Amino acid sequence: MKHLFLFLLIGFSIASSAQVTSTETSTPTPSEKIYRSPDVDLKPQVKDGNYTLSMFISENFKFPPAIKNKKIIIFTSFVVETDGTMTDIKAFSINVKDLISSNVVKIATADEKINEADQIETMKAEAVRVLKLFNKTWEPASKDAKPVRCLYNYPIHFNIE
Repeated sequence: MKHLFLFLLIGFSIASSAQVTSTETSTPTPSEKIYRSPDVDLKPQVKDGNYTLSMFISENFKFPPAIKNKKIIIFTSFVVETDGTMTDIKAFSINVKDLISSNVVKIATADEKINEADQIETMKAEAVRVLKLFNKTWEPASKDAKPVRCLYNYPIHFNIE
């Protein structure tokens, strides 16, 4: 009986210590940390110039057909990795205003308003699609003269007449 109790006690001790070890999490290394733009010494930049991103978006963005008379800003973000690639691409918000007062240009029915709202929402997905296609290399952000991962916010502006 003593041997059985001792065997169970040892088995329980090993099992409980294994559980403690398996639930511990390692602390991220500095290279895994994602910095925000204000926290870095040098912000990320496209190697060929940031204007190439704007040009790429304007050439590849597919607009929904029913969107007219709108000033649109799609707020996107992504992480510029230390190797200059873009990851974790998101479109998190969209701001829409009429270019011409809505008193002059009106949407006739409630169904048209719903359709327009749906199409505006699809523009967020289109922004993500286009950003994922952008394959130019970035100069990564740097902190203390070392390349670091950096969250980059990028607003995309459109005036649709």
